[in-house]
Amino acid sequence: MITTIALDLDNTLLNSNREISAENEKVLKQLHEAGKRVVLCTGRPLGAVQHLIKQLELTKPEDFTITFNGGLVQNNVTQEILNQTTLNKAEVEMLYQDAKLRNYPLDVLGPDKVYSLIECGKSDYESFMSGMIPFEDVDFADLPADQTFGKVVSSAPAEKVSQTRAGLPQNIKDNFHVVPSRRELLEFLPASVNKARGLGQLLTYFGETLDNLLAFGDEENDLEMLQAAGIGVSMGNAVPLIKEAANAETLDNNADGVAVYLKRYFEL
Repeated sequence: MITTIALDLDNTLLNSNREISAENEKVLKQLHEAGKRVVLCTGRPLGAVQHLIKQLELTKPEDFTITFNGGLVQNNVTQEILNQTTLNKAEVEMLYQDAKLRNYPLDVLGPDKVYSLIECGKSDYESFMSGMIPFEDVDFADLPADQTFGKVVSSAPAEKVSQTRAGLPQNIKDNFHVVPSRRELLEFLPASVNKARGLGQLLTYFGETLDNLLAFGDEENDLEMLQAAGIGVSMGNAVPLIKEAANAETLDNNADGVAVYLKRYFEL
């Protein structure tokens, strides 16, 4: 039985205006009130999705969000951390050295702000986040050594992101899970982290398995989640890899694809 609905955000639940449509909101609230868990599952930090949690009223004691692409499982109400996997400064330094050598930008996501490594060049990541989380421009030497970090990203034109990924040295491939979350954003996660792992930890907490999961996604960082879910649904706008991995396909993110599939599946 499906107990849990997991939703990627950008280009899945959110339309091209980066909003939850009225129809998607209505259907998800209806299912949540009927007892289904609705779990936002995103690469963003929790502070950048609070407005969406509020909009969908995901504020019951058992409501959680998966952030940092599976690296952080956190309760929406108490902020209790169920599970967390992070990077340290020494690991970030591997990326910094390669970025300096091959000239690509890096932003490091800390617990309460994003650090832009300005020596690598300022990216457009801050403008993309539109004030949802604070940013600070720093030299690598000034990156706090006593903090841990959720992930590192490289935001650049799609061709640059593709070149960056293709040329990564073996030490980075061995120590990070490297995956794009859109054509213009390459993400460097702790090696063991993906959305399926975070969702598996959450469902285990509730005494369930990934067979109880229905998940929606569109991009490569959703791959493991859709493969592991009892039902994995690709958006009509998903990349070919995701469409091949999914059990089902729905309409695109600008045509209420999430609501369309849920209404049909749950016979609403």
